[in-house]
Amino acid sequence: MKKQIALLIVLFLTTTYMGYSQSKTRIEIKDNWYYLNGEKYFIKALGYEIGARPGQHPYEGVRADNLDLLKFDLKVIKDAGYNAIRTWSQFSEPQLKLVQASGLKLIMGIDVSPDKDYGDPAFIKSCDESIKRVTDYSKKYDCIITYLILNEPQTDHVFKVSGKAFVNLMKNLTDIIHANHPGIPVTISANAMISDYMDMNIFDVYAYNCYDHAEAQTATMGFKDFIQGLTELNGLKKPLITTEFGYSVSQKGYGRYGGNTLKQQSAGLISNYRDLIDAGAVGMCPFYYADGWWKGGDAFYHNSEQPEEWFGFWGYSDANDKYGSPRPVWFAMKDYMKALVISPKNNTIYTGLKIPLELYTDKEAKKVIVKLHDKVLFSKSITKEGYFADQITVNPKRIEDMELAFEFYNKDNKLIKTESILVLVSVTTFALPKLTIEVTPGKDLNEGKIASIKTTIQTKENFRLVDDLKISFNTHLGWEVGPQATVSLKDQLDKKTITSESFFNIPDNCHVVNASAGISVQYGKFVFRIHDQKIIFRGDWAKEVGRNK
Repeated sequence: MKKQIALLIVLFLTTTYMGYSQSKTRIEIKDNWYYLNGEKYFIKALGYEIGARPGQHPYEGVRADNLDLLKFDLKVIKDAGYNAIRTWSQFSEPQLKLVQASGLKLIMGIDVSPDKDYGDPAFIKSCDESIKRVTDYSKKYDCIITYLILNEPQTDHVFKVSGKAFVNLMKNLTDIIHANHPGIPVTISANAMISDYMDMNIFDVYAYNCYDHAEAQTATMGFKDFIQGLTELNGLKKPLITTEFGYSVSQKGYGRYGGNTLKQQSAGLISNYRDLIDAGAVGMCPFYYADGWWKGGDAFYHNSEQPEEWFGFWGYSDANDKYGSPRPVWFAMKDYMKALVISPKNNTIYTGLKIPLELYTDKEAKKVIVKLHDKVLFSKSITKEGYFADQITVNPKRIEDMELAFEFYNKDNKLIKTESILVLVSVTTFALPKLTIEVTPGKDLNEGKIASIKTTIQTKENFRLVDDLKISFNTHLGWEVGPQATVSLKDQLDKKTITSESFFNIPDNCHVVNASAGISVQYGKFVFRIHDQKIIFRGDWAKEVGRNK
C-alpha cells in the first residue's frame, strides 16, 4: 500500500513538473465554434510578442526568455479581460509554463518563413524538423488551442513557387502537428485583402488578418460584409478567427494606416470588434499589446512617422522603459469586452417573431436588459460567465428597423456596459434591392488587356440608395490593391434598373483579380450594403490553392 501511495505521488509530481503532459482541456470544432470542455468558447485574445520592447528585436540574435517581463505582461493582459494571446513565433518551454500557469490560452505562431521556396526539399526538411522540435515540448501544454504555421503569404510568391507546392507544404506541416499534438487546430494567418483567392478549407479553422483601410473590397462591400464574404466563399464550414486588426497612432499615415488619434484608435478598435463579430468571427486577436520599435529598422528609436511602430495598446516613454503604460484603447477594450453581444448581429435582417440572443460575458456581468423605444423587451439574470443563449420576442409591423438597446449590470445592479444593435425585422420574408456584376474577361485574365465591370442594380420601393457606387479591381500586386472607381448614380435614382460600366487595365504581372462593386442602401435608420464580387485567375496556376468560383 505504501509503495502504491509513493508511486502515485511520484506520478503526480512528474506530471506537474513536466508541464501537464496529459491535456486537461478538450477542444472540439463544431457548429463553426470552438468548444472547450463541451462549452462554447469565444476567444478574446490579444496579439503579443515577447522580446519586442525598446532596444529589442524579436527575430534577430538569440531570443531571451524574458520570464519576469512575460509574467508581468500575462497578468496585465488577463486582468484586462482577455482570455488568450496570439503570437507570431513559438514560445520556449519555460515561456509555455508561464502561460499555462497564468490561465490564459494561446494561439501560437511557429515562425515558418513565408518567403522561401515551399517546394525546396531543404526548406521542407527544415520546416519539418522545426515543427517536430517545437511540438515535442509544446504538446505537454493544454494552454495551446491553435497553431499558426505561416503569416501572410504573398500572392506573387505563391504564384512563383506554385500553388501545389504551397498546399503540399501546408498539409505536410499540419499532419505533423496533428500527429504530435492531437486535437489542436492548425491554420495560417492569411491576410484578408491578399489571400481572398485562397481556399482555406485545407486548414482546421479560417484565420485572417483584417484591416479596415477603406480600400478594395472594404470600400465596395463594407468591412463586415467583406470579412463575412470570405467565410461564405470558404463554404461556411469552419470557425472564423481574426488574427490581426488595429489602428496605428503614428504621427503620419495614409488612409487609416497610421495618423490616427488616440480617440480614433479606441473608437476604431471597438468598431472593428463589432463588425468582426457581426461577420461571424468567434475569435479576436487585435494588433497588439505593445509598440514594436524594431519595425522601422532601429530598435532604439521610436519613429513617429512609421505606422508599424505605433499599433500598441501600451506604449513606452523612452528606450529605458521596460514596463510601459496603457493608452486609452486599453481601457476602452477592457470595458467593451465585459459583455459581448454575439447575436443579434448589427445591420442584419431577421424574419419572424423571435430573434436569437447570444452573449459572451465575464464574471462581472450578472444581468442583461434589452429595450426597444425605452420599453423592456427582455430581462434576465446571468448566472455564469461565458456563453449565454436565449431569444428576444418582437412584434414588427411589416418591415421595421429596430434599434435594440442592451444594458448590462453587475451584482450591485450597477450599469457596467451599454450597446445598441440595429436590425431590420419582418414577420415574413421580403425582397431586397440587388446588385450584380458581370466581369470581362470573366474566366481567364489571359483573355484580354482591358477589363470591364458591368454593374446592375435592381431597386425596391422604400429602400433608398445612398452614397455613390464603389467599384474595385483588386490586382493583388504586393500590398497594392489596384484601381478603384466611384460612380454617381444621381441621374438614375428614379429607375427600377440602374446600370453602370467601368474599365480597368489588366497588368501583365497580375495573377489574380477580385472585381467587386457595392453601394449603401437605407431603410429608416437601417443602412446596409448590397454588393457582388468575382475572382478571376490567370491560367490554371492556382487550381490547387484557389477557389473554384
